[in-house]
Amino acid sequence: MSEILRARRVGETFVLDDSKNGNPRIVPVHPRIRSIQMKPVSKITIQHSFKESARAQGLGHFHFHDLRHSAASEMINQGVDLYTVGGVLGHKDSRSTQRYAQLATESLAAAIMKIGKKAA
Repeated sequence: MSEILRARRVGETFVLDDSKNGNPRIVPVHPRIRSIQMKPVSKITIQHSFKESARAQGLGHFHFHDLRHSAASEMINQGVDLYTVGGVLGHKDSRSTQRYAQLATESLAAAIMKIGKKAA
């Protein structure tokens, strides 16, 4: 969350001059977020709003950091390679990205079905 609070919105990107890994980075803004007018907000406000929203959806044990896991898993399940996912998350080492990657059962089943098939 600290990176989000420090990020600057520049056009269709978020710019983070000082990230966790020590390198500056630029992250494209998802189209659903582009139209939202960004206002300064405190960490406590974000935490409270997130907790209330999670509770309202029946996700009492869902934490803000779980969004990183969900986003990484979704990108990987949509075929985005680990190197690119790591870039979005700001990881220097792919081993960090692998911790976040949770493949869906359907993806694993599809991979198993490819065994023994000839490439087109």
